[in-house]
Amino acid sequence: MNAPAEKIGEEIFENVNSDVYEDNRDKDGDIDPRESSEFALKMINAVKSMNNGEITHHEMVNSFSLADELKCLYLFVKALPYNPIAKIYPESPFLFFKGVPTPQSFDLSEDIARDIETFMKGQNSEYYSDLRLHDLEQPYLDAYESGIRIYNDMVEKTRDSYHANVKLAKSQVMELSAVFVCLVIILLTILGLS
Repeated sequence: MNAPAEKIGEEIFENVNSDVYEDNRDKDGDIDPRESSEFALKMINAVKSMNNGEITHHEMVNSFSLADELKCLYLFVKALPYNPIAKIYPESPFLFFKGVPTPQSFDLSEDIARDIETFMKGQNSEYYSDLRLHDLEQPYLDAYESGIRIYNDMVEKTRDSYHANVKLAKSQVMELSAVFVCLVIILLTILGLS
């Protein structure tokens, strides 16, 4: 029932290929400003894969190799919202009713974010000491800003889809409950007449 919520924006990201991203570096290893959006998508997809349990946070961090990439990823993860989609309906089926799974793609917890930060500092603490957003090179700053904007838009759309699925599930519960009450009243009326 929640497949659309998990797939929002997937079509956009299917064509982002890490090989294409790797080939668009200049001779110094920096990404071309035109490619900063691809780097933003790479960060978003890495976080989503981690949240879905497809990779660990160690594998996510290790998929970035350059110091500037790691700095941008570090600031990106620190800026993401924690558990932005609250569970408001049972996920597993009950009685005659279907459950509504809570989307996991954006379910970054504060503990995981702290683990990522600790892991990254453990690998290269000098990269992150007194790191500020304005310390990023312009292409990475652009990637950070567009990544945050895209991620938050995706969270909002996924939350809206999840809430629509919950509303639909609740309306089905109400309809079935109304039918059941009507049947009980009819049965009691028939028994009362006889």
